Formats: sequence, structure tokens, C-alpha cells
Amino acid sequence: MVRVMSFFAVAVALATGVPGRAPSSDAALPAFGRDTVLVWKISNQDEAASFVVRIAEFLPNRFIEWENSTTQGTIFMTQKAVTSARIFVNARLFEGGVDTKGKDATTLWLSQQVFRELKTKSRAKLAIDSIEGWMTVEGSDQLVVEVNRTPVALPVIKIKDDRGQERWFLDQEENPLLVKHVYRAFSQTLKSITTDRPNSLRWIKGRKLTSPR
Repeated sequence: MVRVMSFFAVAVALATGVPGRAPSSDAALPAFGRDTVLVWKISNQDEAASFVVRIAEFLPNRFIEWENSTTQGTIFMTQKAVTSARIFVNARLFEGGVDTKGKDATTLWLSQQVFRELKTKSRAKLAIDSIEGWMTVEGSDQLVVEVNRTPVALPVIKIKDDRGQERWFLDQEENPLLVKHVYRAFSQTLKSITTDRPNSLRWIKGRKLTSPR
């Protein structure tokens, strides 16, 4: 549990493409849906690990399962949170072996409303791990991620909060996904997205899949 929380409490890694293959444009990014699999690389000083998320439902609610090398769990985010939550959490919803619900909060994704504010006003006020503060746009960039085994240059917006944590989010209002999180010696960087492999879910099955609430 301590490892899981540290992964999301802070998050420097550089994404690189596969040698011999030039990255394609963001137009190649497919829509997320059931069985989408996201893999981040987590680094903390001399330690490195992978963090995996599998999507059971992307919209209107967001229902995901996650795992690292030691534990797993599920998170349900309501439609209201996905569209308008002003609380963004790093660790609270990641409880090993537990199904959690982000009633008024999102994790790994900004809400669409907060993303719109960042795009139009270059800053937005929200609670980050229960502490109210500001996220400010620092600029834009690209991150190369393996999308269905092909390197794709994804457009991102670079955000910094009041505590000096830097986060990069996918520059898409309907999918403002956290692709990079850097703080001190810790980093979390999205390495791959897979959308073309069915039956990827491991724990969200049966009744849990049809009635997540």
C-alpha cells in the first residue's frame, strides 16, 4: 500500500520512440473504450516498476482496474466527476484489493471542466489531494507513446501546481489523461496504450462489469 501511494504522490522520465520507426501523428490515437490497457513506467531513485490500468468503461462513467507488482484494485468514477470534478487525487483511490469510488474526484484524468479552464484561462483552481491550490499551464509539448505497438507522438499540455509538481496531460478535452508526472526524484511516464486486444480485463467481470455501482 505504501508503494502504491508513493507512486501517485509524486511522479522524470523521457519517452522515446522505437529505433528505426519514426513516430506517427496523434491522429493515429484510437478512442478509448472497454479493454483499453495503459502502462506507465514508475521510477523512484534506484527503483523502477510498471503500473497497469485496464478500462472497463470509459464514458459516461469511468471504471478501471489497476495493478502493480504487488497488488491490485478497481476504481469507479461517476459521470459527474468525469465531467466536472474539482478534486484530483494521486493516491487516495488506490487501495490494494479494494473497489473504490471517486464520488466527487478523479484520478489519472482531469475532469473535462478543469481541462477546459486550463485551455482557455491557462490556470484552474482545484483541490489536489484535499489541499486547494492552482494548476497553471506551463506550455505544450509532445510525448512519444507506443499505441498498439506503434510509436505515436501525442500532443500534451504541461501543468505545474503550487507545490512544484509537474504533470503532462493529453491535449484532448474528452480524454485529458495523465501521461507524465514528475516530482523530485520520482517520475511516472506513460509508455504504452493498447486498444485492439479483447478480453483484457482480469477482475472486472460478470456482475461487477454489468453493475459497477
